[in-house]
Amino acid sequence: MLLYLIRHAEAEDLGGAITRDFDRPLTAKGRTQSQLLAKSFAARGIVIDTVAASPLVRAHQTATELLSVWAPGTRPVTCDELAIGMLKPAKLTTWLMELPANGSRLPSRSEKAIAAVGHMPDLGEYLEWLLGADVGTIHFAKAGAACVRVKGSDITRGCGALEWLITPDMA
Repeated sequence: MLLYLIRHAEAEDLGGAITRDFDRPLTAKGRTQSQLLAKSFAARGIVIDTVAASPLVRAHQTATELLSVWAPGTRPVTCDELAIGMLKPAKLTTWLMELPANGSRLPSRSEKAIAAVGHMPDLGEYLEWLLGADVGTIHFAKAGAACVRVKGSDITRGCGALEWLITPDMA
């Protein structure tokens, strides 16, 4: 499986009408970041089968913006394990691997491609677990993305290989 880990784009700060972290929406810049990232994937021929997102508003909105380019009219799958503080790496990996491939598949591509939209620090910790990297060594910028090839069905620390990691400026 190809797993695309994506940190949510820029969101509004707490304050005023926004009283809970859960409810923070994307800023106009965040929507633009999401659109640019989606267009960058499309320009490089990256096909995503399914998008999973944290239930927090900013992650769900990021996923929706991505899908507006990749597969208009489709919705992200909500994944509670992508919410802040809910990370259980083996459980999340198994859940993502079991998602059906809903997108248009290229005949030459046998691997399922899943995008997972989440938050720091959990997303960085998850990538560290997938790669078997030292804790605290990976940071995602807002609207940053990583591509990881998850090998086989043995879901253990170090079961992934990093293909690439980008910041929004590189997309």
